[in-house]
Amino acid sequence: MMTTETRPQQMVVTYRSGLPAYDGSIRIELSNRPVPFHISRCYPGTLSEAECRRFSLASCRLACMSLDVVRGRTPPQRLQQVLSGPCVQRLETMSYLLENHLRTHPALKAKLCYLPAIPMLVYTTLVSPEITETVVSLSVGQSTYWVTLVFRRNGSRWICTTADLG
Repeated sequence: MMTTETRPQQMVVTYRSGLPAYDGSIRIELSNRPVPFHISRCYPGTLSEAECRRFSLASCRLACMSLDVVRGRTPPQRLQQVLSGPCVQRLETMSYLLENHLRTHPALKAKLCYLPAIPMLVYTTLVSPEITETVVSLSVGQSTYWVTLVFRRNGSRWICTTADLG
């Protein structure tokens, strides 16, 4: 018999104004509990449970990697396949500014740069067949950070055009 901890959670589909919204959870490597996700649509259509989980997982990973670029833990070149050029440049600029600020604030550097980023929540809005916006809540130690990602379809691939961290 499976316990509550090991039983896979079922995704719930609800309909508001005739458009589906998907709720479920995903497992992330660093999190000791499932990370809840919510996906809402602004246009007709459906998504499979696998697509919802895959997109939520990819968004979590990209949010964590974007934060790691800003914190100087990951080279920005690792994200060039999934981020647009201007988006990579903005993350590099933010990383440079943060690095200069943290030189004079060692206590802040200890709180921000050494602990892992752990996803807590993923909220996605499918704006159109070509644009998707995702907000990921990340925990770094006792602090919570929010990462906003905007994806645009480029042919058959989704490219992140905005990665805003705060």
